[in-house]
Amino acid sequence: MMIGDAAKAAGCSVPTIRYYESVGLLAEAARTAAGHRSYRRQDVERLTLIRRCRDFGMSINQVKTLIAIRESPSSCDNALEAVTLHREQLNARIADLKALDRALALIVARCEADCAGGASSCCTIYDDLAVA
Repeated sequence: MMIGDAAKAAGCSVPTIRYYESVGLLAEAARTAAGHRSYRRQDVERLTLIRRCRDFGMSINQVKTLIAIRESPSSCDNALEAVTLHREQLNARIADLKALDRALALIVARCEADCAGGASSCCTIYDDLAVA
């Protein structure tokens, strides 16, 4: 199938497919006699896997690792370890974001209590954001 059809089937864009080829996540496509890229069902399956990994926030390197595990004679435990590590990293980021949200909630509450509606030059938000 042509690149546009492959993109539609995998739920991604044509530039995304080209990018994945350029970074080595997807092998360069075969070419037709007219020079157009031609994709197989297996290519679309890999594109779908890549897209889903990216939907879960995995980096290009993490996706490469999972693909390498899939294509090697290694154990499913290796894939489990890679996904578990990503989940741990994701949970750490979530904790960091929750801490940021709590800090911003305090900044908003202080502004609402002390200066909301006043001159921006006296706003407590700027004081609070400037504190290290």
